[in-house]
Amino acid sequence: MKEKTLYNDSFLDKAIKFIACVAGVMVIGWLAGMLGGADKGYSNLVRPAFTPPDLVFSIVWPILYALMGVSFYLIINDKNLNGGVRIASILIFALQLTLNVIYVPVFFNAQAYLIAFVILAVLTATVTALIFINFKLNKLSAIMLLPYLAWLFFAVYLNACIVALNC
Repeated sequence: MKEKTLYNDSFLDKAIKFIACVAGVMVIGWLAGMLGGADKGYSNLVRPAFTPPDLVFSIVWPILYALMGVSFYLIINDKNLNGGVRIASILIFALQLTLNVIYVPVFFNAQAYLIAFVILAVLTATVTALIFINFKLNKLSAIMLLPYLAWLFFAVYLNACIVALNC
């Protein structure tokens, strides 16, 4: 008979991993926003007509970060996944999160809108690749990233318009 231990994929172990993934990604996103100057908004810029109110961003981003955390948890917690592809997913997840964090100070603090646009375009391509890889590993993980990808496409549009209208 197999002995149950706290460290043998118990419910508590999975719950701790889940909370760590979701909270970790959300805290990283929050810190990036606060330290990167996102709280300043971009009210001084000429913005495109479809720009949502600043409040929308403070509602949408925590939801997207939570979905990213759940997606990441689904990949790291599944012991039956292909090792090499799983590692690729984890590395691409780390890359996209890094690009996400870098974007904020480049756009808000440095006001380097064209460079921010390039970062955002690469981020969008990276998330697209992550979704394709995760779809092979865990379909739910990939599906959880689709709202993030949709928002990134919208952000690319907004950033491109800001470049065109303000540079």
